Amino acid sequence: MADTPQQIVDHLRQRIQRAVQAGVLLPGAKLPSARRLQAELGIDQRVLLGAYRELADEGMVEMRNRGGIYLAASTGTQRGVPALLEQWITDMFTHGVARDIPVPELHEWMRRSVETLRLRAVAFESTEDQRMGICRELRDDYGLEASASDPSDLALADELSVEIRRADLFVTTPRHETEVRSAAARLGKECVVAAIRPDLISGEWRLLLTAPVYLVLGDRGFIPTLERFFATTPGAENLRILVVGEDDLMAIPVDAPTYVTRRAREQIGDLRLPGRILPAPRVFSAASAREIIGFLVRANLRVMRGDPA
Repeated sequence: MADTPQQIVDHLRQRIQRAVQAGVLLPGAKLPSARRLQAELGIDQRVLLGAYRELADEGMVEMRNRGGIYLAASTGTQRGVPALLEQWITDMFTHGVARDIPVPELHEWMRRSVETLRLRAVAFESTEDQRMGICRELRDDYGLEASASDPSDLALADELSVEIRRADLFVTTPRHETEVRSAAARLGKECVVAAIRPDLISGEWRLLLTAPVYLVLGDRGFIPTLERFFATTPGAENLRILVVGEDDLMAIPVDAPTYVTRRAREQIGDLRLPGRILPAPRVFSAASAREIIGFLVRANLRVMRGDPA
């Protein structure tokens, strides 16, 4: 779990944002007290209260005297744009000026630091659902061109696909770290072993699983991984896993919280499911996100500086 006060603030902010996106928390809903979170997370109650106060300053929560802590009536701007944090933006521009980057130019430097190069990544996992999920996150959150491959493909040293040979970055999970890191070193590629956000379970899933939640997959092979993932999660008995082509998807209750993997979405096509379809969650941990962003910035700045390849 998070160590520093700022990491705890970030953890609570993400936890609340994900619950709002999943439809578990509505504006005005009461949030867990600092005492309850202390028992759950093992963090000093005073530190948690300080984190809530910072979120109150951001306008995300309301702290009522003797009344508890509540989700603010509005946590974002119109049209679904996330609320931008005034202090964070001010600090960002201030750091730029301190490094001789004028405020009007900072946005251009930031754009060039991640968009000068067209960078390619390959996601290595053993099931199609996982591979496509990783690719979605790499494309949507980091702007990488992403393709997918089974880790066993790396054993075919003389028959590697064009995507693998042209990739700038390999991304995998701890399950396949050994073979993917070894191949990356052999081929001169950078490699990120992406860990899962620790608050994915303690945050939105913990809240969702107080009632039945449906998870629609395109690949039955993903089920053992999910069973291990949720093995010790309170409410795991409320998880209902369905596989496209094998189970009756129309049996999902109307408005039941329902996650559909990217692979399953492709297989379903235009079929409208009766459940309340939830947005795909971000899966990578903050440390993994930082590692991927570090790769992007490092590669782009190298070209901007004219460093040798």
